Amino acid sequence: MTRALVGPLLLALALRAGAILVSDRVVADVERYQRVGRHLIDVSWNPYETARLYPYPPVWAAAEAGAEWLDRRGLVSFPIGVKLPVLFADLLLVAALVAAGRAGRAPPAAAWIYAAHPVSVLITGVHGQFDSIALLFVVLALGALSRGRRDVSALSLAAAIATKSFPVVLLPFLALGGGASWRQAARYGGLALGSVALLLLPFALADHPALRRELLAYSGIADFGWTGLVRGLSWLASGDLARSEARFWPAASVASKALFLGAWSVLVVAVRRGRIVLTPERACLATLLAFHVLYGLQSAQYLLWVVPLGVLRPGRALTMHAAAATAGLVGFYLFLAPGVLVPRPLDETALVWAGRLWVVGVGATFVVCAIWLAGLVREGLDPPRLRGLARGD
Repeated sequence: MTRALVGPLLLALALRAGAILVSDRVVADVERYQRVGRHLIDVSWNPYETARLYPYPPVWAAAEAGAEWLDRRGLVSFPIGVKLPVLFADLLLVAALVAAGRAGRAPPAAAWIYAAHPVSVLITGVHGQFDSIALLFVVLALGALSRGRRDVSALSLAAAIATKSFPVVLLPFLALGGGASWRQAARYGGLALGSVALLLLPFALADHPALRRELLAYSGIADFGWTGLVRGLSWLASGDLARSEARFWPAASVASKALFLGAWSVLVVAVRRGRIVLTPERACLATLLAFHVLYGLQSAQYLLWVVPLGVLRPGRALTMHAAAATAGLVGFYLFLAPGVLVPRPLDETALVWAGRLWVVGVGATFVVCAIWLAGLVREGLDPPRLRGLARGD
């Protein structure tokens, strides 16, 4: 391994392994992972037969079952075992960013920034959510596309979607990237979506209603996003904290879907027609930022989505997002997810301050994402080549 790779890899490993070791607790999402793992070993191979426990594509179920198997044999505790695949994905992400730097697609500091990024450390090492696995495959898909290896890119995106479904919204920008023809885009989409469909087929044949209920009915949770901000401000004003599940926010759920899908459709058409000139990396980043701004029902781990793409071209917005999101996550874990960040509940006074930190972080993250998105749109509407033409160059 080269010196450029060893340094950020060791930093990423030290920070995340330390976080994993000090948060060796079966709480929150880790507790739900274990319930699914036990179901897979003791009851059925189908994770979708659990009730409201597994709203993901099927790949992650293997990690849950594997961690439970290791735990039962006394080899590795479940909280550590289930986080090991996520740790490995984060290390591979660092390596992918080093490769992007060598290819001229990112600055040399990109891998270091991601290795030390507090949002990644919190979500991977402390929370145990596995979005970085999907994000790894997104970065690999973008890298393969930049080298003209479209089929490899499509299969990488398929792996991302098969891990978590959110990368599906990036499909048009990758499929149409590099001035691809409609035929090339259709082949790309067929490879990406067809692979995922084949993976889901056995579960659909086994229990189609369960698959539809678990995979498609989930609409998010009002912990972050604009609905999370409304929820937090209402708590500050009244002292009563509303429930976070989507069923308690039906209007916000419908509005979120309409707003995001409308903006996403406009962005797809604008990029395809050249009205907004963005590289696939920047178009994907703009899409995820639009989601953060327009979709109101967001879980904590969603805050990681923009980080790997943001470090490809770091700037002030990335730094502000890191500060705002970290504040929001720390406040959220202390206030609404007891046991995740610290082993014991806070006293009443500290809990109130943690809640205030959560609300401030949610609001600041929302504002930063809006500013960041506006900057990307301006960049696309006035790219360097158009500025040169305007100057008569």
